[in-house]
Amino acid sequence: MKQKAKEILLRARKDVFSGNIGDNITTFKGEGLDFKEIRDYQAGDDIKKINWNATAKSNSVKVNLFDSERELNIVIAFFVSGSINFGSVKLKQDIVSEVLALLAFSSVKNNNNLQTTFFGNESLDFFPPTKNDNIVYDIVEKSLDIKCLGEDINYNGFCDFINNMVKQRSLIFLVGDFFGDIDLSTIAHKNEIYALIIRDRFEEYPYINGDYEFVDPIDFSSSDMNITKDIAKKYNQLIKQNDEKLEEHFLLHKIQHGKIYTDDDIYLKLSQIVSGGK
Repeated sequence: MKQKAKEILLRARKDVFSGNIGDNITTFKGEGLDFKEIRDYQAGDDIKKINWNATAKSNSVKVNLFDSERELNIVIAFFVSGSINFGSVKLKQDIVSEVLALLAFSSVKNNNNLQTTFFGNESLDFFPPTKNDNIVYDIVEKSLDIKCLGEDINYNGFCDFINNMVKQRSLIFLVGDFFGDIDLSTIAHKNEIYALIIRDRFEEYPYINGDYEFVDPIDFSSSDMNITKDIAKKYNQLIKQNDEKLEEHFLLHKIQHGKIYTDDDIYLKLSQIVSGGK
C-alpha cells in the first residue's frame, strides 16, 4: 500500500472509531432512528436525545427512546476536475482523499450501505453498495491515483447518473472544489445532500506579484500574465461572485454545505459542517 494512502487511512480510522470529535458523521438529522417512547433520563444517555418540551412539563429530565437504527444509503461522490490538482499547503486531491476516508469509515462504523462514484465529464469509476470496510482502502487509493488534469465536471450528467443508479432516498456527500455553473436541483428534491467544498486559500486570493505563465488544468492552454495587487483583488472578487451564486443555489435547494481548506484540521472541519456549522 502506498505510504500516503496508509497515512490517510490510519488517521481517518483513528478519528472515526475513537470518537474524538462528536458522534456519527453520517446521520439523517435524527431520521435514522424509529421513535418509540419518552422515558426518564438515565446515566449514559445521549444528551442530544433529551426531549426539552417533556422535561419542561415535568420535574425530571426526559429523553426520547428509539428503536434500532434504520439502515441508511450513503453515496459519496468525488467531483474529479483539473483544478483539484492544486495546493499551496497540500494538494486538494489529498484533502479529498482524507474526506472520503472519513466518510467511508463512518458509514462502515454505522453499518450503512456505502456506494462511491468518481465523476468528471462522465462516470470514471463506481463502487457498488457495500458494508465491507475493505472498500475504504480501495476508495482512498483510487482517489489518490485518479488523473484529475484534463477533467471537467458534467453536473447534468452526474445528476442523471445518480437518478439512474440510486433509487432510494439517500444521504449524498459531494466532494469537489465547485467552480463554474452548477445545478444539482434534480437530485436535491429527494435526497439529503452535503456539498463539501475543497479549496486552497492561495487560489482564492493569489498573493503574488510579477510575470507568470498560467496553464489551464482542463484544456492545457497557456497564457502569460503580469499579476499585480489590483489584478489579484479582481480575481478574488470573481471567486466571491462564483461562491455567492453557489450559496444561493445551495440555499434554494436546501443543500448543506461548507468549505474545507488545505490547511484545516480535516476531521474537525468536516464534523462542524455535517453538524450544521460551516
